[in-house]
Amino acid sequence: LIADEIAKGIVEQDKEVTVKVYNIAKTDKNDVITEIFRSKMVVVGSPTVGNDMLSSIAGFLHFLKELKMKKKKAATFGCYGWTGEAADKISQYLEKAGYSIVAPSLKNKWNPDKEGLKTARDYGQKLASY
Repeated sequence: LIADEIAKGIVEQDKEVTVKVYNIAKTDKNDVITEIFRSKMVVVGSPTVGNDMLSSIAGFLHFLKELKMKKKKAATFGCYGWTGEAADKISQYLEKAGYSIVAPSLKNKWNPDKEGLKTARDYGQKLASY
């Protein structure tokens, strides 16, 4: 839900941009990497589970780091129940991989309600300006 709202916000702000949303657990990582290679920005999210990101995201980020892409921007988001570390850990990992983090992580406690979805859309609109 949050990823879709961020995407809507980006498109509302910049009708010329193409936004693609992927579930890394269900999509071939090579297809996602190809799109990232063509993109100026990547927005990565994960719920916090066991004080960390999902293992599928961690594995993907490791693969992404090995490719050493240059001049890419990034932002992160995530839901949490107790502590909310996942989004910040993703940001740190992307920064170490050479990505420029353009905005603080968007965090939503539990599943997003109407206000949380609006916040995600606003976040997307902000990202469109980078």
